[in-house]
Amino acid sequence: MRYRAMPPKKPKHTAFTVAVSAADDGASAPALRVFVAMATDPLAAVAAVQAVAPEASVELSGTLSDRLAARLKLRPGEVRPI
Repeated sequence: MRYRAMPPKKPKHTAFTVAVSAADDGASAPALRVFVAMATDPLAAVAAVQAVAPEASVELSGTLSDRLAARLKLRPGEVRPI
């Protein structure tokens, strides 16, 4: 009996939250925004947000639950402000 090779599993995507602060001009408080990025690892999430906001300072801040990510209908690779 011959067995078929199992197809490789898709990597699990997680909804990472990334804090984005605008460059400090010294005149006012720096603006802070939070983005969510669906990615397979934290570094990929930060890189995806940096691509959206290249001039800003970014920092990983946490994750969203799988249930909340599903309710927001986030897709793999998507970056969205929240």
